[in-house]
Amino acid sequence: MIRWIVASLFLGVVYSKFDFKLNLDILENSIFGGYPNPEHNKDEKNKYNKVSVDKKYSKQPDQIIIEAGYPAETHTVITPDGYILHIHRIPHSRGGKYDEKRPVVFLQHGLLASSADWIIMGPEHGLAFILSDAGYDVWMGNYRGNSYSHHHTNDSISRRDYWRFSWDEMAKYDLPTMLTHMMDVTGESSFYYIGHSMGTLTFYTACNYHPWIGSAARLMVGYGPHTVVPHMTSPVFTRLARYVSDIEWLFDKLGIYEFAPSDSMIEWAAEEVCDRNMRDEALCRDILFLICGYNKNEMNNTALPYIMGHTPAGTSTWNMVHYAQSVNHGLWMGLDFGSDSANLKHWNSTEPPTYSYEKVITPVALYWGQNDWLVDPRDVEFLKNKLPNVVLYQRVNETEYTHLDFLWGEHNKKLVYGPTIELMKHY
Repeated sequence: MIRWIVASLFLGVVYSKFDFKLNLDILENSIFGGYPNPEHNKDEKNKYNKVSVDKKYSKQPDQIIIEAGYPAETHTVITPDGYILHIHRIPHSRGGKYDEKRPVVFLQHGLLASSADWIIMGPEHGLAFILSDAGYDVWMGNYRGNSYSHHHTNDSISRRDYWRFSWDEMAKYDLPTMLTHMMDVTGESSFYYIGHSMGTLTFYTACNYHPWIGSAARLMVGYGPHTVVPHMTSPVFTRLARYVSDIEWLFDKLGIYEFAPSDSMIEWAAEEVCDRNMRDEALCRDILFLICGYNKNEMNNTALPYIMGHTPAGTSTWNMVHYAQSVNHGLWMGLDFGSDSANLKHWNSTEPPTYSYEKVITPVALYWGQNDWLVDPRDVEFLKNKLPNVVLYQRVNETEYTHLDFLWGEHNKKLVYGPTIELMKHY
């Protein structure tokens, strides 16, 4: 009976729709984006990318960048296990030149997010643009399963196999693949790293798998940083944690492996429900901020339809389960597949590995919000006490500041981004 109760709670927000036929045209790197000719094979492009280029509120990141007057590139990389990822780049600011040497900074999104989050607030408020104007070569990653990394080299892979990943694989395969490509293209041997939410967790985890990442990063800046989240207050995750074993059964039996995709329903909501006459309605905000919390002091209602046109950008159910497990056991460890045999098959051990803080040797700056539903201040303090090289532990100077404000807060340039750039000058 409990399984059907859980089903009724979550079927309304979780479903899967994905065709795995591979369009090989996406393997072309292009200065103007992942598709060299915007008109080429338009039907296929719209079929594979859940965000369509001709929609007002859900334009492709490279299109947003170009329309803002900056140069844009989209790079395609393939992970060792066959996932095809897209990286977006702003090589220089407006009026700059390609042959000018610039320090490299890599921005990595968080849970249910994408590279678009760094740019949709525009040149005045988007971190990627602000960094570009400050003289940086800006790269923005996309983890497997989101709107811009939704493909695999095996065109016959099953949905079950494609979506069988969590942040373990993002740290082990995705992040090192993207960073290696960035360093190869730029010729740089070091970089700055700024991560939000899961983008911090995966960096710390990647340092366990790939020690060179910790050595090559000049400074790691974490917004909403964490490894464990036992004090999380998000209503969605606390409910997930309560029923996590039954949720695993539910998704497995019903064949639903992708969690909260950024599909046509979200796009419709952004264009119709959250348009001019509805921007101030609670319903409009609840859809997006139920997981992470809401702060009216930082939210620009005019930007809300554009935010919802790109988020949630999608991830796997297993990734959500992995977070729910962290709420329950409070440990920084790999995904527990639920049985000794399943763990043996994946980990060669009946228990998933526990990760080490000592392997994160990079200088680390931690920015946190007092009203963060996802990353409670107690969990950030725990992280600060565990990491060996914390150079800054900073509460954002606004009482109501929450998890998503790091991306879209109206006062971020003063509260977070400006201080971040000043800190980067010292490393």
